[in-house]
Amino acid sequence: MKRKERDRNEDDEKDTPPSILDSLPLDLKLATLSKLPAKSLTKTWSSIIRSREFIDYYYAMSSTKPRFIVALTNGVDSKPEEKLTFFYSFSLGGEEESSSLVPKFEMAIPTRLRGQAYFASLHGFLSVETDCGMIVCNPSTEQLVTMPKSAAFVGYDPIGGQYKALTVYRPQGDPPSHKVLTLGGTQGWRHIEGNPEPYTQIVYAGVCINGVLYYGALTKHKYNPVMSIFIDYNGKLASIARDPFYELRSFDLWILEDVGKNDWSKQTCVLPQSMLAPPGAEVVEYSFPGATKAGEIIILPNKLSKKVEPFYIFYYNVKTQKERRVRLLGIGDNKEFRRSYGLYKKIDCYVRMVPQHVESIAFLKNPMI
Repeated sequence: MKRKERDRNEDDEKDTPPSILDSLPLDLKLATLSKLPAKSLTKTWSSIIRSREFIDYYYAMSSTKPRFIVALTNGVDSKPEEKLTFFYSFSLGGEEESSSLVPKFEMAIPTRLRGQAYFASLHGFLSVETDCGMIVCNPSTEQLVTMPKSAAFVGYDPIGGQYKALTVYRPQGDPPSHKVLTLGGTQGWRHIEGNPEPYTQIVYAGVCINGVLYYGALTKHKYNPVMSIFIDYNGKLASIARDPFYELRSFDLWILEDVGKNDWSKQTCVLPQSMLAPPGAEVVEYSFPGATKAGEIIILPNKLSKKVEPFYIFYYNVKTQKERRVRLLGIGDNKEFRRSYGLYKKIDCYVRMVPQHVESIAFLKNPMI
């Protein structure tokens, strides 16, 4: 076959899929494209998938098979350009009985997580606090957006379908001032009317539930040494409270049952012996990224062990007070992996996780103001 003829035939083949797809009814078109991988869609069908109808349809289909995302920083500390955070996804299909899960690499960003970083899944996007400030990214499209330096948290408003950043100014001697920025909007930072009880410092990472952003702060006259972590517990705000000065052996689970009445329920959860470090062993620092739909509390090691060993996450059943562990295969459990990803022994490699992440092919338009 001559080169010109071959090139013409190849061009015809490239043009064929869109022309056939255009002739299909809208519902069949949406159903057909939604079965393709997100990265394939964004590269091959970019002119078709930008419609709001398809974006919403794809998200609705993806919500039936959510995943959880694990973020892992490397141990490079010498050159800023070599500092990286890697994102891996894990399927949730049948995870209740799985003893091990295989990761899928999604993307990497050119910065490292902070020690107790804010890390959230927001309607298909990830919001993560890094050494370079707040970053929003979409693992499916690999879009990466750096937020303004002043942004403290990013949330999602389901009513307006908008992503919004919050900043808090604390002038000396004055109550804190709050501003909000709608990503892709045209108004810039806007003042939020009304002030809560004056506080001096944000101390607990926030969680966004149904368009409401919750976070913990200290007031001038109240101090509580108990560390509190906010999570989404089946659509309700929950707080996990524990003494930060001792090894994790138990915690109190507070659930906001009625927002209007400020009605909280409380249950003390005692960890089983299998989760406790034996005498003389390295004490593991844990974080609580959230809960499963079955109501299990997820417990995650805050750092990658400096030893080459299997990496486990734990699921704690509040009702039975029993735990199960799931091994995340390939997360630091072999020397080749550690060498390739720069996971060195001397530098802490932080680990964060978000449960129930739903894949999206949406893009943020004009995100910076």
